[in-house]
Amino acid sequence: MAYQLIQLEHQATDCIACPHCGHWVIDWQQEQYVQPCQHTLFIAMDIGFEYITDAFEETMPHTVDELHANDDQMNMFAAIDQATYPEFLILKADLGMQGYSRYLGFSM
Repeated sequence: MAYQLIQLEHQATDCIACPHCGHWVIDWQQEQYVQPCQHTLFIAMDIGFEYITDAFEETMPHTVDELHANDDQMNMFAAIDQATYPEFLILKADLGMQGYSRYLGFSM
């Protein structure tokens, strides 16, 4: 496994900071609440991607366009899990809808 998964004990409306630089990558005070920093590889939910770098997407078995086109058949976390990116950290947070999560990937 090339990643470490950390379950956050956050509420769905809590802001989430990069573990490296402290930048708020999910910032509900901003109109555009997704605010990636230089360490952010992706921000995804079980229902799709909100942000992804080209470098990370190139290591996944399916493109984001393919995943979104077949989102009723694809599992976003499984696509992340199959990525061959060398080493990364995933923060997993509750999305606020029953059974759904948000995944934030950061370079190590």
